[in-house]
Amino acid sequence: MINFNKIFLLILLAIYANMSTAQINGCKDKFATNYNAKATNNDGSCIYPIITLPTTFKNSFGNTIPESSGIVYTNGKLWTHNDSGNPATIFSVDTNNGNTLQTVYIDNFPNTDWEDITADDNYIYISDCGNNNGVRKDLKILKIAKSDIGNNVEIHVNAQAINISYIDQTSFISSSSHNFDCESILSIDSQLYLFSKDRGDLQTRVYKVSKTPGTYVLTPFTSFNTKGLICGADYDPIKKEVALVGYLSGHFKSFVWILNDFKADSFFTGNKRRIEIGDVTDWQTEGICYKSSGQIYISCESGGKYANSTLSEIKKSEWEISSTTNIGILNNDLVLSVYPNPVYENIHVELNELIKSVQLFNILGQQVYFSIINNNSLFISTEQLKINKGTYFLKINTNTETFTKQIVLN
Repeated sequence: MINFNKIFLLILLAIYANMSTAQINGCKDKFATNYNAKATNNDGSCIYPIITLPTTFKNSFGNTIPESSGIVYTNGKLWTHNDSGNPATIFSVDTNNGNTLQTVYIDNFPNTDWEDITADDNYIYISDCGNNNGVRKDLKILKIAKSDIGNNVEIHVNAQAINISYIDQTSFISSSSHNFDCESILSIDSQLYLFSKDRGDLQTRVYKVSKTPGTYVLTPFTSFNTKGLICGADYDPIKKEVALVGYLSGHFKSFVWILNDFKADSFFTGNKRRIEIGDVTDWQTEGICYKSSGQIYISCESGGKYANSTLSEIKKSEWEISSTTNIGILNNDLVLSVYPNPVYENIHVELNELIKSVQLFNILGQQVYFSIINNNSLFISTEQLKINKGTYFLKINTNTETFTKQIVLN
């Protein structure tokens, strides 16, 4: 005889178990303005404060690299290459002074329009997919074995070709507002990913392609409104994070998108954070790469006062602390307090570690204040600073860390 009471009890227990483990959708990033501490599933809804960070200048590249169009950091070396019209050459560069350490000549392919570079454990990949006017039918990715490069100062190698075309490109009529220029590439496991630089709608589409040499017709599998032209990409396998760099038309108002906590390779399903790094001056940011988790290098073709390309960096600690209004948890031990913000008369800074010095920069990256502190707190009188109202960046330096806090002077 069926025991209906037992069956009913089992059904109730199953319903209760399902309710107790039900996911709560929401924003799981504590640096977002809509952070939900109860959320168990990140639904991609995080909203972030708009911040502008000054980049830290590293160096200017040598005369052989006038147009750094892509960068990658692999096996302890920074690699870069020039844009179209230059020799088919990649360079290993000293990040401390910009000097060229190695020059690698690719003998069997020209630099038609090299736009980005990426790597995995065994190979370096060059994206010859630049397509300014949308008319190219010879797009390819070059695959170079690291074992062929070695450590010689100069070396000649041959590359293998991964030939590609886009299934959604049906017109090859020259246009300045087409969506089939791909200037960004990154490597994840057995796949390469291309991000389009949509001149027509300022969005990006993503294509993926096998690393096995051959000929492929690619179909876009995801897209995102980046509100700008994407020129470089890289992937941090430790944090499983993607960084994109770009600018607005005319090389103005450069920006970085940070993408993390996404599902598989659906890069735009997780957190999507935009960080402004430029202003209305011409600053052609073309390359981006992770030097380490939380440390990002950016290369620029037009270096302003510099004759050649330049290398700069931003750090994750800087944009995370800039996200907080007053109090920022920097890590498990450090707590920084900057108040009030906005600032009307005086700036108060407190840190539960010895502050060695502080610097204040305007939005152009010019230092307007510097002081050696050797204390846990400081007080800055804005009357003594004699600076205009606006957005500034307070850089706090300790013996081991540097943090940047965006403040507004009213």
